[in-house]
Amino acid sequence: MSGRVAWGADSEGWAKRAESAVTKALFLAVFVLGLLAQFVTPLGDALEGKAYLGGAILSLVGYVLYSEVRGLNDALRPAARQEVAASELRGFFGAALGRAEPRIDAIGFTGETVVNELARSLDGLHGAVRPEVAVRILVPDFTREMAIPGMLDGDGKAADDPDFRAELLRQVQGYERGMEVLARRLRHDRRGGLAVEFRVLHISPFVKFCLVDSEHLFDGIYDAVKEEPSRDHAGRHVLDLMGYDSLLTHWHIDAGAAAREKIVRRQELFETLWRVARPLTPPAS
Repeated sequence: MSGRVAWGADSEGWAKRAESAVTKALFLAVFVLGLLAQFVTPLGDALEGKAYLGGAILSLVGYVLYSEVRGLNDALRPAARQEVAASELRGFFGAALGRAEPRIDAIGFTGETVVNELARSLDGLHGAVRPEVAVRILVPDFTREMAIPGMLDGDGKAADDPDFRAELLRQVQGYERGMEVLARRLRHDRRGGLAVEFRVLHISPFVKFCLVDSEHLFDGIYDAVKEEPSRDHAGRHVLDLMGYDSLLTHWHIDAGAAAREKIVRRQELFETLWRVARPLTPPAS
C-alpha cells in the first residue's frame, strides 16, 4: 500500500474529527447565546429576538441528537480487529469471488483450512462474474526433521517421526491435486479460472494466517498439540497439531492505521517467505 493511500485515510479521519468539534462548538454557542439573550435584557434587545429560550432548548436537543448519531456511527464502524472461526472464511472467499481477479495468500500446517473453505465457495460459484482466482499456500517442509509434529520417544520427549511426516506430506499433495481437479472443472463449466500453487519451507508449523486481496487478514496459530496412538504402529504415540477450529483474528484494511499496518507487514512477510520457498511438486524437466 502506498503512503499516499495511508495519508489520505488519516487526513479523512482528521477532517471528520474537526467537523465534529466545530459542529458541537456551534451548537453550544447557540445554546449559550440563547440563554443569555433570554435573561440579559441588553443582549436580548441587541439581538432583537423574542423566543430565545425556545431556540436555546432546540439547540440543546440538536446537540444531544448530534452526539448520539456520531456515537452510533462510531459504533457501526468496523473494529480494528475481531475474532472469527475458520468456517467463516467461506463468506469472505465468496465475497472475493465477485471480483475479476481475487487473490488469496496463506501460510498453514497443511493448507486444509483454506482449501476446504475455498472449495465450498468455488463449488457454488454461479453468476455473471467469471473470476480468475490466484491462490498461493505456503506449508512446512515435511521432508525435513521436526519434533512437532512428531512422536514421543522412550523418555516421553518430542522426537522426529518420519512416517508421520510422510503422511502429512501426502495430505498436502492430496490438497494440491484436489485443487487442480477443481480448476479443470471450473474451466470446463466456464465458471472461471483457478491457479493454485503450493510451496514448502522449513518453518514452524504453528504459523497460520490468510490474506484475501490484501484487504482482509486472518491471523492465528495452531494452539493445541494432541497426543494420540499411532494408527500404524502399536505402542507409538504421535504429537499432532490441532488448529482447524482455532479462532482467527480478523483485520480489515478500512478499520484504521493499526489494521492497515498489520496487513502490510503480513503481506511483506509472506512475499519474502514465498520468494525463498521451493515448489511442493517440482516442475517437470
